[in-house]
Amino acid sequence: MTPTPTGTVDLDPRPSGSQTPRRGKGTLTYVLTAVLPALAALGLLVMLGTSTDSARTPPGSGPLDHSVQLFAAIAVVILAARLFGRLARSVGQPPVVGEIFAGLCLGPSVLGALLPGASAWLFPTEVRPVLQGLADLGLIALMFVVGQETKQTSFRGQGGAAVTIAHAGIAGPFLGGALLASLLYRDWAGPQASPVVFAMFLGSALSITAFPVLARILVERNMFRTPLGRLSMLCAAIADVVAWCLIAAMTAVAGRDTPARAVLTVTLVIVYGVAMTWLVRPWLARVLTALEGRAEIRLLVLLAGLLASSAVTSAIGIHAIFGAFLYGLCCPAGSLTRLTERINSVSGLLLLPFFFVGTGLRTDVWRSGFDASLVGVTALVVAVAMLGKLAGPMLMARSTGLSWPDSASLGVLLNARGLTELVVLNLGLALGLLSERLFVVLVAMALVTTAATAPLLSLLGRLTARQRDGGARRL
Repeated sequence: MTPTPTGTVDLDPRPSGSQTPRRGKGTLTYVLTAVLPALAALGLLVMLGTSTDSARTPPGSGPLDHSVQLFAAIAVVILAARLFGRLARSVGQPPVVGEIFAGLCLGPSVLGALLPGASAWLFPTEVRPVLQGLADLGLIALMFVVGQETKQTSFRGQGGAAVTIAHAGIAGPFLGGALLASLLYRDWAGPQASPVVFAMFLGSALSITAFPVLARILVERNMFRTPLGRLSMLCAAIADVVAWCLIAAMTAVAGRDTPARAVLTVTLVIVYGVAMTWLVRPWLARVLTALEGRAEIRLLVLLAGLLASSAVTSAIGIHAIFGAFLYGLCCPAGSLTRLTERINSVSGLLLLPFFFVGTGLRTDVWRSGFDASLVGVTALVVAVAMLGKLAGPMLMARSTGLSWPDSASLGVLLNARGLTELVVLNLGLALGLLSERLFVVLVAMALVTTAATAPLLSLLGRLTARQRDGGARRL
């Protein structure tokens, strides 16, 4: 099992040595000769489709005049994400921490403040919709992979403990988020947020654990196949399913003009979920089994279904990512390992970096007002988020028989929020539930809690070893 660029885990059970160098070379050639030109063509088509009539466009402002910026932006975003990801890994952090930081550096908080002319040239208004479209495709692919990995998580032997610990890991942060919402609503909520929806959103956002980032941390620390590693993955899977259900319900209610429209949206979501579970899931299993050995057609069916499910949930009135996650849960696990890996690799290398830079472009520390209140609220939110995810799971894990060091390590692992948290925060900003200032605060919280995971695990390991050595000397 090997980590992938997005922070997820290679689900292919076969050893990496079974792949020949020729195949890897062919994959690279395919990316260079097919995927990159296709992305460039897609960008030009989107720009042409959203532009005004060429006869009415002043000279020098047509869509093709921005092609240089588009290609330059694509190159800079991909290279920056890879570079910062490698730098993060070299200092013991998961690559996603570096990728998030790369997005922030390319945004107005760093590049825009230091070199405003370069930032304006690289990311003009005409180019940003193209980058956002690429980011949306990456998010859809990511949520499909998360759904697949959640489905493949085994509950054998640890299911009961995982359920209780996961519930504690949801209840504590949710309560903390709701209490924060009651304090921050008047000055920090977005224009579309009611008190109840704002509290639901903050509670759900603080309850999230980044399943892909957690898996990457476990692999790099040789903990993935340990009992503690498996238990943490189970807890994260359960907590994320519950949290995404809460966020989906909140999304269905947010922004609806009347209670009747909110009820209609929730009803449609439930009907679609039932239809996917009882009708589409068995049909997909039969179709994909019949196409065994025909990888290209299976991939086409898989991608078409993924985009269709995302379109349906978007049309219902909730975000497309919920359709992608549900589709990942409904697709048969195991037989799609290779196809899932291909989707994950392409999205992690070529699409998700645009999501990070999109987050960075929306995170403007200076426009939000970098003052004492911003720093104070950030410190408060980070403290509540970390304490809520640490205390509840740690105490519940201890009550199930785990040692104090293992219980504390489990709480620290569940604090990794990373990429998944950013997905939730961008959703809240798009729905008008968060102000720009609170968005900056919560992005900082996601970065701090994820970056703190590895150092805290190392600290716990040293303290445990020191106590063990001290006990041995006393004996």
